[in-house]
Amino acid sequence: MDIAKYIGLYLLKNHFCYVHGLGNIELVKRSATYDGKALQPPSYEVIVTPGGSIDDNLANFIASNEQISISKAANALRDFSSQTRKEIAAGTEVAIPNIGRFAEKAGKVTFITDDNFKFTPAGIPTIKNSKQLDEQNSRLAHKPSFPPPHKADSVNWSMVILVLVLLIIVGGAIFGIYYYNSHNKTSPAPVPVVKDTVIRAPLPLPVDTLPPGKDTSTSFPPSVTQDSLQVNTYKMIIGNYNSRAKAEKRLFNLKKGGNEVDMVQKDTADFLIISSVTCRAADTTHVKDSLTRMFGFKGVMIFR
Repeated sequence: MDIAKYIGLYLLKNHFCYVHGLGNIELVKRSATYDGKALQPPSYEVIVTPGGSIDDNLANFIASNEQISISKAANALRDFSSQTRKEIAAGTEVAIPNIGRFAEKAGKVTFITDDNFKFTPAGIPTIKNSKQLDEQNSRLAHKPSFPPPHKADSVNWSMVILVLVLLIIVGGAIFGIYYYNSHNKTSPAPVPVVKDTVIRAPLPLPVDTLPPGKDTSTSFPPSVTQDSLQVNTYKMIIGNYNSRAKAEKRLFNLKKGGNEVDMVQKDTADFLIISSVTCRAADTTHVKDSLTRMFGFKGVMIFR
């Protein structure tokens, strides 16, 4: 299974993809430049940034093209990420066909775009505009090029009579309204004033009126936090062991595979494996499901 090929295809289609262990790979547009002699057109470049939101989109793309399960595609993608980190750490570059290659610079994963890489975004369809142009041309084709001839001295008496009748009707209606208003002048009924109803939050009860041990803070309504596009860093529990030896062994294997994890001792019988994830608050449930499938731990939760 050529994972590098699928990374390139997905990147060209969506302009970005996330590979766990390597980071967020983006296809960015560089503005046109002037070299002193000629104006150079805009160009596209591939960059790698650390972090990113964990998702299964790339794994789904690979699974659909290879006709395999998503879990098998995710395992193959994780193996490619681990092997790539090992190779670039050893000074070997890992190529993405026709796009560029991964390399390591100052201890960080970078991407070198191929000098011959050219990318042309998809054009804007004009089917609707063409249809409108055809309809406009069709209407112009059936429109007469000049008005029909008429006699200058002819008078359309039926139209004149119709206009006079309409003027009489309109004049009579105006006169009737004026006459009715002038003989039925009454003061308008006063409009009741409705005060705006202000809903206030309930005030906390006095301390001396509450039962012993009652917290006055419960008198206030809970605050509601609206979801936004702001991202936060969450520490997710991806493992729980009852001995330090087991936890340290699991920690060593995960770090060896290129995962950024830590160990936290909760108490004498709980040793937690923690992974930091950056995402929106609304995406934490999806992140928990992804971490469960990736690390095989069903008790994934946010570490508090």
